[in-house]
Amino acid sequence: MIKEKGGDFITVYTNDGNKEEAELVGRFEIKNLGDYVIYKINEEFYGAKYEINEGNTKLITDLTDQEKEALNEAFLKLEVE
Repeated sequence: MIKEKGGDFITVYTNDGNKEEAELVGRFEIKNLGDYVIYKINEEFYGAKYEINEGNTKLITDLTDQEKEALNEAFLKLEVE
């Protein structure tokens, strides 16, 4: 289920401490897995699970194969819509 589609930007902090502005392509829930985002930096697309803890959002990019497959399916749906 897509909760939100495009138009916003998010700040992504990398493991090395750098930050980049990313375009939010879509935010959605994958049944029984959690909440996810697809975002774009420099014309490359990325997917991540996200958790909100005390008002801060943490992107988790170390995903299972099941999560990666579900993100790919969601991305394909976003392209069609």
